[in-house]
Amino acid sequence: MAGGVISSAGFLLSLWATSLFHLYVTVGFLTGFGYSLSLITTMATIGRYFTTHRLRANSIAAIGASFVSFAFPPLFQYLMDEYTWRGALVIIGGIVLQVAGFGALERPILLKGDVTADKSSENVQESSPQSSRSPDNKINVNVTTEKHSLTKVILGKISSVIDITLLTEPRFLVFCVAVFLFGFGRFVPNIYIVPRARAFGVEEYPSAFLLSILAIGDIIGRASVGLLPEWSRFRRVDQYAMNTFLMGFITLFAPLAKTYATMAVYSGFYGLLMGGCVPLLYSAIAEIGGANRISSSLGIAMFIRGIGNLAGPPISGWLRDITGSFDATLLEAGGCMVLAGLLLSLLRLPMFHSTETEEDIVEPEVKCLLTAEKVQTETVSVQTHIFRETTC
Repeated sequence: MAGGVISSAGFLLSLWATSLFHLYVTVGFLTGFGYSLSLITTMATIGRYFTTHRLRANSIAAIGASFVSFAFPPLFQYLMDEYTWRGALVIIGGIVLQVAGFGALERPILLKGDVTADKSSENVQESSPQSSRSPDNKINVNVTTEKHSLTKVILGKISSVIDITLLTEPRFLVFCVAVFLFGFGRFVPNIYIVPRARAFGVEEYPSAFLLSILAIGDIIGRASVGLLPEWSRFRRVDQYAMNTFLMGFITLFAPLAKTYATMAVYSGFYGLLMGGCVPLLYSAIAEIGGANRISSSLGIAMFIRGIGNLAGPPISGWLRDITGSFDATLLEAGGCMVLAGLLLSLLRLPMFHSTETEEDIVEPEVKCLLTAEKVQTETVSVQTHIFRETTC
């Protein structure tokens, strides 16, 4: 809900834009920040609600973004022709505001791993030395202890929002590295497929239609990937690894596409695989981090992928400048995605296997609380039974 309001405010505040920097802040930062809030929380809610049919649910939810990407450019152009760009931004802001209404319909649920006992503040107070309270030590303050306590307080605040213990798990770290490499090369073909076609003498409109072919393949990929079954020996993480590897593999051979027909075939297959990777990614994150920690794992993984998305295009552009060819950019993107798929395949090794299922990932304190709650419930039921026997 907050993401919808922030994104809408970004569009509406652009009404008074007088410089390009103003649009960077409003349409760029505010809208993007609100969009990330809405996306992460929505996919996290889906991951918590669905376990057996999670991929299918993610597939249905993700297909909407493809339809919007396909329909938004002509819609925005029509609105600008009718109401100027300021009026178009106001109308788009009103449409985005509906996200807040739909967000109100997402009722959060409580999983067994959500029962937490926040004792960080108490631990910080108990860890403070008793000698620091005595009058003799008012002048000679233990700076090291104060810094240690401050660090614990900061880590406690961060841990209350996001589970940073995920960064200590080797399988999650390997997954994050693979996600970074995937984000580094993912959007490079989208950016350079049209300029490369123009460089080979393809006319403007047929070159632009290659992106439409890619978008159609993306829609089909997001819709069809939900039909994939789940095997015990080939889970969603393995399917995501295979999908990523195939994206990089066909991109490595993309420089061989020098006619419009071969470029169209590549665009269709790449869009198909790119559409399938989105629902698979969300499902794989739920398997790696667990359903009760999906908000934290999804936030960390998307942040790392965003860094890759931000760094990939400039570096690929630098390769284009120094080589004078678009083929180097495609080889760089394909190599990154192939490496990402190979890294994800390492998670099948026994050293990265987890003995707990995603439903069993519960902190020790939580397990104690759950056991105590269960004992208390059983005690109350026994007392109720005894009371009924005595009254009869």
